[in-house]
Amino acid sequence: MRFSDLIVALELLSRHDVNDALERQARTGRPLGEVLVEMGLLNAATVADLQEGLPPPPDGIRELGIDTRMVFDMLVKFLSNTGQGSTASIAQTLAISRRLATVLIEEARAQGIVELKPGIVAGELRVDLTPRGRSMAVEAFTNSAYIGPLPVSLEEYARRVRRQTIASETVTAAAVADAMHPLVVEQDLLAKVGIAANAGRSILLYGAPGNGKTSIAERMVKTFGAMVLIPHCFEVAGQIVKVFDPSVHRRLGAGSGRSTTTSLFADEFDPRWIPCRRPFVAAGGELSLDMLDLKFEENARFYEAPLHVKAMNGVLLIDDFGRQLVRPEALLNRWVVPMDRRIDFLKLHTGQSFQIPFDQLLVFSTNLSPRDLMDPAFLRRLPYKIHVHGPTTAEFAVLLRSKAEEHGIAYSEDAMVLTIESILQHGTPLAYYQAAEIPQQISDFCTFLGQPRVANDQTIRFALGNLLVEGAGGTSARA
Repeated sequence: MRFSDLIVALELLSRHDVNDALERQARTGRPLGEVLVEMGLLNAATVADLQEGLPPPPDGIRELGIDTRMVFDMLVKFLSNTGQGSTASIAQTLAISRRLATVLIEEARAQGIVELKPGIVAGELRVDLTPRGRSMAVEAFTNSAYIGPLPVSLEEYARRVRRQTIASETVTAAAVADAMHPLVVEQDLLAKVGIAANAGRSILLYGAPGNGKTSIAERMVKTFGAMVLIPHCFEVAGQIVKVFDPSVHRRLGAGSGRSTTTSLFADEFDPRWIPCRRPFVAAGGELSLDMLDLKFEENARFYEAPLHVKAMNGVLLIDDFGRQLVRPEALLNRWVVPMDRRIDFLKLHTGQSFQIPFDQLLVFSTNLSPRDLMDPAFLRRLPYKIHVHGPTTAEFAVLLRSKAEEHGIAYSEDAMVLTIESILQHGTPLAYYQAAEIPQQISDFCTFLGQPRVANDQTIRFALGNLLVEGAGGTSARA
């Protein structure tokens, strides 16, 4: 990705403005950053922050910061798998600049690993393996079948994580309000969520089910606006650990319409890093302790990063805490050291352990009593304990009326009183989800029977009969 594409992806400028700046840059030959400042499109501080935060593309193989044997192994595996390659295809596959791909090919030729073949494809010479190169490929595949972007070093990854720590970003009250929309969240709760997110420290959301704990946690990541760089993978002790996951990481500029190959011709920072929004990862009842360890792919012989590493510099939600297959205390004990010291230890299948930063907004959400789930020592490690309670009668009525209007349902004041009284007489507390679900149920009922959308005795009884369980704390739902 080019610096100009990144500015558009971050929504700092429109594509039209950037193209104007690029035209002036072409005429003057000056750096794009200077042109943007001169045109008044960005201030100098913003340009400096962006450029200083981007790792430059390595010009030499040793500048990659990893064992050179791993670089050549990746080259020969790629060429063995595809038959032949070109500068562009090698650059794209290994996530290096086209300039470095040229250097790599020349060094491989000098070592008798590759040779240039007659003929040109897409304007480029063809590159093929020599017998020595094919022999190297066989050996390389026995170590790992991974073919793809080259890794960054563990040390470089750790430095980058610390540099873009989630605690470094300032979260504003306006950003929190925007992130929570369209949820109905009272001001006091908004403030608590905002302060906790701004601190970047662990959070416990607790309270009765159906009042938005999960929805609040899911939206917390939207309060952060900064870009983070995620590596395709990192290397430790000669092993590759994949980090980037398209199902988790939102790549900036993914919908720009520019092909990867095109942007590789003019990379202005290291392509092994992917500009993304801060990630959000959620795990519920399916969470087990082994999901917090490296996953070794036996056949391919590389590792997949665990959940909390994929959530690095972002938000990790442990939803429905206390309902996992693993005991709560076992899960909490797994994170005692990481939460206290902001570091974690992972183990390779060889038995070797290594240290890695632990940097994410860790959010626990539960509808069980916190005192039943964890002892005081662990409660102390959760500095922000936020009770998400149900709505008052007035708040419930406002939301119910709003949702009814969205569905085109006539909801009179008498019908409102009848609904609220029926829920309370059933012995069930008011909850925000009820106010959203009741109009939906009434709409479904009226649509099916082809009758006017009106909240009345019949339609309210139908909706509450589906929502409120018989014998669950009171009498049956009545209208």
